[in-house]
Amino acid sequence: MSSVNYIRVKVKYIPQLFQVVTKAEEEEVLVEEGSTLADLLRRVSQIHEGLSKWLLTDDGMLSENILVIINKKVEWDLSKKLEDGDEVVLTIPFDGG
Repeated sequence: MSSVNYIRVKVKYIPQLFQVVTKAEEEEVLVEEGSTLADLLRRVSQIHEGLSKWLLTDDGMLSENILVIINKKVEWDLSKKLEDGDEVVLTIPFDGG
């Protein structure tokens, strides 16, 4: 029998709109070792159903309404493997002017 190993990923929610849905500014989310950014977004969508419309499109692509930052670097690749202790910020794109 094989055991499943998990990693802890800190997820921060910005703006306040996300915090209203999640009832938190940040939380630790457990995902299986070897999980990708897509896996994490699906997991967060399961935990907080109100976020699902913001995170992924119906065909599993990253929504244009979301900006993902992993360890202070913008990340667009949903196949990016996550590591134990990663910090993932979920926010909305900002336009400057």
